[in-house]
Amino acid sequence: MPERRNKLMEGVSGAPPDQIRSATFDGGLGLIINASSCGDNSCELGAYDVGGSPSAQDCNSMDPVSDPLLTAAVSIAQAVFPSDHRGIRGAACRIPTDGYIQAARAVVEREPGVAILTTGFPVSGMAETDGPPGAAAVGRALQQLGWHVVTVLDPITLPVVTSLGDDLGEIEEIDVIGVYAAGVATRHLLERIQPDVVIAIERPGLTVDGRLVNMRGEELDRTIVPMDGLLHGSLSIAVGDGGNELGMGAIADFLRERQIVQTPCVTSATHTLLASVSNWGAYGLATAFGILANRRLTPTGDDDRHWLSTIERAGALDGITRQAEMTVDTFSLDRTQRVLARLVRVEQSYTQMSGQSLR
Repeated sequence: MPERRNKLMEGVSGAPPDQIRSATFDGGLGLIINASSCGDNSCELGAYDVGGSPSAQDCNSMDPVSDPLLTAAVSIAQAVFPSDHRGIRGAACRIPTDGYIQAARAVVEREPGVAILTTGFPVSGMAETDGPPGAAAVGRALQQLGWHVVTVLDPITLPVVTSLGDDLGEIEEIDVIGVYAAGVATRHLLERIQPDVVIAIERPGLTVDGRLVNMRGEELDRTIVPMDGLLHGSLSIAVGDGGNELGMGAIADFLRERQIVQTPCVTSATHTLLASVSNWGAYGLATAFGILANRRLTPTGDDDRHWLSTIERAGALDGITRQAEMTVDTFSLDRTQRVLARLVRVEQSYTQMSGQSLR
Protein backbone atom coordinates (compact mmCIF):
# COMPACT_ATOMS: atom_id res chain seq x y z
CA MET A 1 0.00 0.00 0.00
CA PRO A 2 1.12 3.61 -0.46
CA GLU A 3 3.52 4.70 2.25
CA ARG A 4 1.46 7.63 3.44
CA ARG A 5 -2.04 8.99 3.05
CA ASN A 6 -2.91 12.60 3.75
CA LYS A 7 -6.43 13.93 3.96
CA LEU A 8 -6.99 17.58 3.12
CA MET A 9 -10.13 19.13 4.54
CA GLU A 10 -10.56 22.87 4.06
CA GLY A 11 -12.63 25.00 6.37
CA VAL A 12 -14.70 26.29 3.46
CA SER A 13 -17.75 24.74 1.91
CA GLY A 14 2.43 24.96 -35.54
CA ALA A 15 0.33 24.34 -38.84
CA PRO A 16 -2.90 26.26 -39.65
CA PRO A 17 -6.10 24.19 -39.34
CA ASP A 18 -6.70 24.11 -43.10
CA GLN A 19 -3.23 22.72 -43.83
CA ILE A 20 -3.10 19.82 -41.43
CA ARG A 21 -0.58 17.04 -42.02
CA SER A 22 -2.14 13.67 -41.26
CA ALA A 23 -0.67 10.23 -40.92
CA THR A 24 -1.87 6.69 -41.44
CA PHE A 25 -0.01 3.43 -41.09
CA ASP A 26 0.28 0.17 -42.94
CA GLY A 27 0.13 -2.57 -40.35
CA GLY A 28 0.93 -0.10 -37.58
CA LEU A 29 4.57 0.24 -38.68
CA GLY A 30 4.78 1.84 -42.13
CA LEU A 31 4.26 5.60 -42.04
CA ILE A 32 2.33 7.35 -44.80
CA ILE A 33 1.98 11.13 -44.65
CA ASN A 34 -0.86 12.92 -46.43
CA ALA A 35 -2.32 16.38 -46.56
CA SER A 36 -5.79 16.74 -45.08
CA SER A 37 -8.25 19.55 -44.55
CA CYS A 38 -10.04 19.73 -41.25
CA GLY A 39 -12.16 22.79 -42.09
CA ASP A 40 -15.74 22.28 -40.94
CA ASN A 41 -15.45 18.52 -41.23
CA SER A 42 -13.66 15.87 -39.27
CA CYS A 43 -10.33 14.63 -40.57
CA GLU A 44 -10.80 11.67 -42.84
CA LEU A 45 -7.54 9.74 -42.84
CA GLY A 46 -6.52 6.76 -40.75
CA ALA A 47 -7.67 5.20 -37.52
CA TYR A 48 -6.36 8.26 -35.73
CA ASP A 49 -6.12 11.41 -37.79
CA VAL A 50 -3.45 13.49 -36.17
CA GLY A 51 -2.46 16.97 -37.12
CA GLY A 52 -0.70 20.12 -36.09
CA SER A 53 -2.26 23.05 -34.35
CA PRO A 54 -1.31 26.72 -33.97
CA SER A 55 0.16 25.88 -30.55
CA ALA A 56 1.97 22.76 -31.67
CA GLN A 57 5.60 22.22 -32.56
CA ASP A 58 5.96 22.58 -36.32
CA CYS A 59 6.52 19.03 -37.49
CA ASN A 60 6.95 20.15 -41.08
CA SER A 61 10.61 20.70 -40.25
CA MET A 62 10.96 16.99 -39.51
CA ASP A 63 11.14 14.21 -42.09
CA PRO A 64 8.36 11.90 -40.87
CA VAL A 65 9.60 8.93 -42.87
CA SER A 66 13.18 9.02 -41.54
CA ASP A 67 12.65 10.53 -38.08
CA PRO A 68 12.21 7.58 -35.68
CA LEU A 69 10.81 9.73 -32.88
CA LEU A 70 8.07 11.30 -34.98
CA THR A 71 7.23 7.89 -36.41
CA ALA A 72 6.93 6.53 -32.87
CA ALA A 73 4.83 9.52 -31.78
CA VAL A 74 2.22 9.06 -34.46
CA SER A 75 2.35 5.27 -34.08
CA ILE A 76 1.48 5.65 -30.39
CA ALA A 77 -1.39 7.99 -31.22
CA GLN A 78 -2.80 5.48 -33.68
CA ALA A 79 -2.31 2.49 -31.39
CA VAL A 80 -4.33 4.02 -28.56
CA PHE A 81 -7.11 5.35 -30.82
CA PRO A 82 -8.12 2.30 -32.90
CA SER A 83 -11.84 3.17 -32.89
CA ASP A 84 -13.90 6.35 -32.74
CA HIS A 85 -17.00 5.11 -30.93
CA ARG A 86 -17.56 8.54 -29.34
CA GLY A 87 -17.19 10.55 -32.54
CA ILE A 88 -14.35 12.82 -31.36
CA ARG A 89 -11.78 11.94 -34.02
CA GLY A 90 -11.99 15.37 -35.64
CA ALA A 91 -10.78 16.92 -32.39
CA ALA A 92 -7.40 15.30 -33.03
CA CYS A 93 -6.81 18.01 -35.63
CA ARG A 94 -6.66 20.51 -32.76
CA ILE A 95 -3.74 18.88 -30.96
CA PRO A 96 -0.12 18.31 -32.00
CA THR A 97 0.83 15.52 -34.35
CA ASP A 98 3.49 14.29 -31.93
CA GLY A 99 1.46 15.02 -28.81
CA TYR A 100 2.38 11.87 -26.88
CA ILE A 101 6.09 12.42 -27.38
CA GLN A 102 5.79 16.16 -26.66
CA ALA A 103 4.04 15.45 -23.37
CA ALA A 104 6.53 12.75 -22.41
CA ARG A 105 9.50 14.89 -23.37
CA ALA A 106 8.28 17.71 -21.12
CA VAL A 107 8.58 15.25 -18.22
CA VAL A 108 11.58 13.12 -19.13
CA GLU A 109 13.84 16.07 -19.96
CA ARG A 110 13.35 17.49 -16.45
CA GLU A 111 15.24 16.38 -13.40
CA PRO A 112 12.99 13.89 -11.61
CA GLY A 113 10.82 15.70 -9.10
CA VAL A 114 7.27 15.46 -7.81
CA ALA A 115 4.41 14.31 -10.04
CA ILE A 116 0.76 14.59 -9.06
CA LEU A 117 -1.71 12.12 -10.58
CA THR A 118 -5.48 12.41 -10.36
CA THR A 119 -7.99 9.90 -11.64
CA GLY A 120 -11.31 8.29 -10.80
CA PHE A 121 -14.53 8.99 -12.69
CA PRO A 122 -17.53 8.22 -10.44
CA VAL A 123 -20.27 5.94 -11.74
CA SER A 124 -23.17 5.02 -9.45
CA GLY A 125 -21.17 6.01 -6.40
CA MET A 126 -17.95 4.17 -7.34
CA ALA A 127 -14.98 4.79 -9.60
CA GLU A 128 -15.26 3.33 -13.08
CA THR A 129 -12.77 0.86 -14.52
CA ASP A 130 -11.31 3.40 -16.97
CA GLY A 131 -8.67 5.60 -15.39
CA PRO A 132 -7.18 3.83 -12.35
CA PRO A 133 -5.23 1.19 -14.35
CA GLY A 134 -3.89 3.96 -16.58
CA ALA A 135 -2.83 5.96 -13.53
CA ALA A 136 -1.09 2.87 -12.14
CA ALA A 137 0.84 2.48 -15.40
CA VAL A 138 1.93 6.12 -15.46
CA GLY A 139 2.67 6.18 -11.73
CA ARG A 140 4.84 3.07 -11.94
CA ALA A 141 6.68 4.38 -14.99
CA LEU A 142 7.41 7.71 -13.32
CA GLN A 143 8.69 6.02 -10.17
CA GLN A 144 10.99 3.83 -12.25
CA LEU A 145 12.37 7.05 -13.73
CA GLY A 146 13.08 8.45 -10.28
CA TRP A 147 9.97 10.60 -9.73
CA HIS A 148 8.08 10.93 -6.46
CA VAL A 149 4.42 10.28 -7.24
CA VAL A 150 1.44 11.66 -5.31
CA THR A 151 -2.08 10.61 -6.32
CA VAL A 152 -4.89 12.99 -5.37
CA LEU A 153 -8.35 11.52 -4.85
CA ASP A 154 -11.72 12.29 -3.33
CA PRO A 155 -13.71 10.10 -0.91
CA ILE A 156 -15.94 8.58 -3.61
CA THR A 157 -13.13 7.23 -5.79
CA LEU A 158 -10.54 6.57 -3.09
CA PRO A 159 -11.54 2.98 -2.15
CA VAL A 160 -11.22 1.72 -5.72
CA VAL A 161 -8.12 3.65 -6.76
CA THR A 162 -6.07 2.98 -3.61
CA SER A 163 -6.58 -0.77 -4.08
CA LEU A 164 -3.83 -0.53 -6.72
CA GLY A 165 -1.24 0.12 -4.04
CA ASP A 166 2.33 1.29 -4.51
CA ASP A 167 2.07 2.04 -8.24
CA LEU A 168 0.15 5.20 -7.24
CA GLY A 169 2.78 6.39 -4.79
CA GLU A 170 1.64 8.56 -1.92
CA ILE A 171 -2.09 9.24 -1.51
CA GLU A 172 -3.66 12.64 -0.82
CA GLU A 173 -7.38 12.89 -0.20
CA ILE A 174 -9.35 16.09 -0.74
CA ASP A 175 -12.66 15.98 1.12
CA VAL A 176 -14.64 19.16 0.47
CA ILE A 177 -17.94 20.08 -1.18
CA GLY A 178 -18.40 22.73 -3.85
CA VAL A 179 -16.37 24.36 -6.59
CA TYR A 180 -15.07 27.20 -4.43
CA ALA A 181 -13.97 24.92 -1.61
CA ALA A 182 -12.28 22.59 -4.11
CA GLY A 183 -10.43 25.54 -5.61
CA VAL A 184 -9.09 26.56 -2.22
CA ALA A 185 -8.15 22.99 -1.33
CA THR A 186 -6.32 22.29 -4.58
CA ARG A 187 -4.47 25.61 -4.37
CA HIS A 188 -3.26 24.84 -0.85
CA LEU A 189 -2.20 21.36 -1.94
CA LEU A 190 -0.17 22.75 -4.85
CA GLU A 191 1.49 25.28 -2.54
CA ARG A 192 2.44 22.52 -0.10
CA ILE A 193 3.56 19.83 -2.55
CA GLN A 194 4.90 22.10 -5.34
CA PRO A 195 4.64 19.46 -8.09
CA ASP A 196 6.73 19.61 -11.23
CA VAL A 197 3.94 18.06 -13.30
CA VAL A 198 0.27 17.21 -12.84
CA ILE A 199 -1.29 14.38 -14.87
CA ALA A 200 -5.07 13.87 -15.06
CA ILE A 201 -6.33 10.54 -16.40
CA GLU A 202 -10.09 10.05 -16.87
CA ARG A 203 -11.23 12.46 -14.18
CA PRO A 204 -14.35 14.67 -14.57
CA GLY A 205 -13.67 18.34 -15.30
CA LEU A 206 -15.79 21.46 -14.95
CA THR A 207 -18.07 22.63 -17.74
CA VAL A 208 -18.51 26.30 -18.68
CA ASP A 209 -21.36 26.57 -16.16
CA GLY A 210 -19.35 25.03 -13.33
CA ARG A 211 -20.75 21.50 -13.31
CA LEU A 212 -19.28 18.01 -13.49
CA VAL A 213 -21.11 15.82 -16.01
CA ASN A 214 -20.88 12.42 -17.64
CA MET A 215 -20.89 11.72 -21.37
CA ARG A 216 -24.68 11.78 -21.36
CA GLY A 217 -24.60 15.34 -20.04
CA GLU A 218 -26.03 14.21 -16.70
CA GLU A 219 -24.78 16.15 -13.70
CA LEU A 220 -22.68 14.12 -11.30
CA ASP A 221 -23.15 13.93 -7.55
CA ARG A 222 -22.27 17.30 -5.99
CA THR A 223 -20.10 15.56 -3.39
CA ILE A 224 -17.57 14.76 -6.13
CA VAL A 225 -14.59 17.08 -5.77
CA PRO A 226 -13.62 19.15 -8.86
CA MET A 227 -9.85 18.74 -9.27
CA ASP A 228 -9.54 21.46 -11.93
CA GLY A 229 -7.38 23.63 -9.70
CA LEU A 230 -4.60 21.05 -9.87
CA LEU A 231 -3.96 22.02 -13.50
CA HIS A 232 -2.95 25.57 -12.58
CA GLY A 233 0.70 24.58 -12.35
CA SER A 234 3.30 25.24 -15.02
CA LEU A 235 3.10 21.76 -16.59
CA SER A 236 0.06 19.51 -16.89
CA ILE A 237 -0.97 16.54 -19.02
CA ALA A 238 -4.54 15.34 -19.52
CA VAL A 239 -5.69 12.03 -20.96
CA GLY A 240 -9.32 11.69 -22.05
CA ASP A 241 -11.60 9.87 -24.44
CA GLY A 242 -14.79 11.91 -24.60
CA GLY A 243 -14.25 15.61 -23.94
CA ASN A 244 -15.91 15.84 -20.53
CA GLU A 245 -12.72 14.83 -18.74
CA LEU A 246 -10.45 17.17 -16.80
CA GLY A 247 -7.98 18.97 -19.06
CA MET A 248 -9.91 18.66 -22.34
CA GLY A 249 -10.51 22.42 -22.63
CA ALA A 250 -8.31 22.67 -25.74
CA ILE A 251 -10.95 20.82 -27.77
CA ALA A 252 -14.08 22.10 -25.98
CA ASP A 253 -15.13 24.62 -28.63
CA PHE A 254 -14.69 22.07 -31.41
CA LEU A 255 -16.80 19.46 -29.61
CA ARG A 256 -19.53 21.93 -28.70
CA GLU A 257 -19.73 23.62 -32.12
CA ARG A 258 -20.11 20.27 -33.85
CA GLN A 259 -22.55 19.06 -31.20
CA ILE A 260 -20.38 16.05 -30.44
CA VAL A 261 -20.36 16.86 -26.73
CA GLN A 262 -22.84 19.43 -25.48
CA THR A 263 -21.13 20.03 -22.14
CA PRO A 264 -17.36 19.49 -22.51
CA CYS A 265 -14.82 20.32 -19.85
CA VAL A 266 -13.42 23.84 -20.33
CA THR A 267 -10.32 23.44 -18.14
CA SER A 268 -7.20 23.08 -20.28
CA ALA A 269 -3.96 21.22 -19.72
CA THR A 270 -0.55 22.05 -21.16
CA HIS A 271 -0.72 18.82 -23.15
CA THR A 272 -3.98 17.19 -24.26
CA LEU A 273 -3.90 13.50 -25.20
CA LEU A 274 -6.82 11.65 -26.82
CA ALA A 275 -7.52 7.93 -26.97
CA SER A 276 -10.42 5.57 -27.62
CA VAL A 277 -10.16 4.59 -23.94
CA SER A 278 -8.29 6.67 -21.39
CA ASN A 279 -6.45 3.64 -19.97
CA TRP A 280 -5.06 3.05 -23.45
CA GLY A 281 -3.92 6.67 -23.68
CA ALA A 282 -2.14 6.37 -20.34
CA TYR A 283 -0.46 3.17 -21.51
CA GLY A 284 0.67 5.06 -24.61
CA LEU A 285 2.10 7.83 -22.42
CA ALA A 286 4.08 5.21 -20.48
CA THR A 287 5.41 3.90 -23.81
CA ALA A 288 6.47 7.43 -24.77
CA PHE A 289 8.24 7.89 -21.42
CA GLY A 290 10.13 4.68 -22.08
CA ILE A 291 11.17 5.54 -25.63
CA LEU A 292 12.61 8.88 -24.51
CA ALA A 293 14.33 7.37 -21.48
CA ASN A 294 15.56 4.26 -23.32
CA ARG A 295 13.47 2.06 -21.02
CA ARG A 296 10.76 -0.52 -21.61
CA LEU A 297 7.85 0.98 -19.69
CA THR A 298 4.86 -0.28 -21.67
CA PRO A 299 2.58 -2.31 -19.38
CA THR A 300 2.10 -5.99 -20.15
CA GLY A 301 -1.16 -7.81 -20.63
CA ASP A 302 -0.65 -9.36 -17.21
CA ASP A 303 -0.31 -5.87 -15.71
CA ASP A 304 -3.60 -4.77 -17.21
CA ARG A 305 -5.38 -7.94 -16.08
CA HIS A 306 -4.02 -7.54 -12.55
CA TRP A 307 -4.99 -3.87 -12.29
CA LEU A 308 -8.47 -4.47 -13.69
CA SER A 309 -9.20 -7.49 -11.52
CA THR A 310 -7.96 -5.62 -8.45
CA ILE A 311 -10.24 -2.63 -8.91
CA GLU A 312 -13.16 -4.85 -9.95
CA ARG A 313 -12.87 -6.63 -6.60
CA ALA A 314 -12.74 -3.21 -4.92
CA GLY A 315 -16.07 -2.26 -6.49
CA ALA A 316 -15.19 -0.53 -9.77
CA LEU A 317 -17.89 -0.47 -12.45
CA ASP A 318 -17.75 -0.33 -16.23
CA GLY A 319 -18.38 3.31 -17.09
CA ILE A 320 -20.90 2.52 -19.84
CA THR A 321 -22.74 -0.59 -18.64
CA ARG A 322 -22.45 0.44 -14.97
CA GLN A 323 -21.93 -3.22 -14.13
CA ALA A 324 -19.24 -4.85 -12.00
CA GLU A 325 -17.37 -6.71 -14.73
CA MET A 326 -13.90 -7.10 -16.21
CA THR A 327 -14.47 -4.60 -19.00
CA VAL A 328 -13.54 -0.99 -19.67
CA ASP A 329 -16.13 1.06 -21.55
CA THR A 330 -17.51 -2.34 -22.69
CA PHE A 331 -14.11 -3.38 -24.13
CA SER A 332 -12.84 -6.79 -23.05
CA LEU A 333 -9.39 -7.65 -21.75
CA ASP A 334 -8.57 -9.13 -25.17
CA ARG A 335 -9.19 -5.76 -26.84
CA THR A 336 -6.77 -4.05 -24.47
CA GLN A 337 -4.26 -6.83 -25.09
CA ARG A 338 -4.27 -5.93 -28.78
CA VAL A 339 -3.63 -2.27 -27.98
CA LEU A 340 -0.71 -3.22 -25.75
CA ALA A 341 0.68 -5.50 -28.48
CA ARG A 342 0.64 -2.55 -30.89
CA LEU A 343 2.49 -0.40 -28.36
CA VAL A 344 5.14 -3.10 -28.04
CA ARG A 345 5.49 -3.07 -31.83
CA VAL A 346 5.99 0.71 -31.65
CA GLU A 347 8.90 0.10 -29.24
CA GLN A 348 10.34 -2.53 -31.55
CA SER A 349 10.02 -0.35 -34.63
CA TYR A 350 11.64 2.58 -32.84
CA THR A 351 14.65 0.50 -31.81
CA GLN A 352 15.04 -0.77 -35.37
CA MET A 353 14.84 2.71 -36.91
CA SER A 354 16.94 4.53 -34.31
CA GLY A 355 19.53 1.85 -33.61
CA GLN A 356 18.94 2.37 -29.89
CA SER A 357 17.99 -0.34 -27.45
CA LEU A 358 15.47 -0.10 -24.63
CA ARG A 359 16.58 -1.69 -21.40
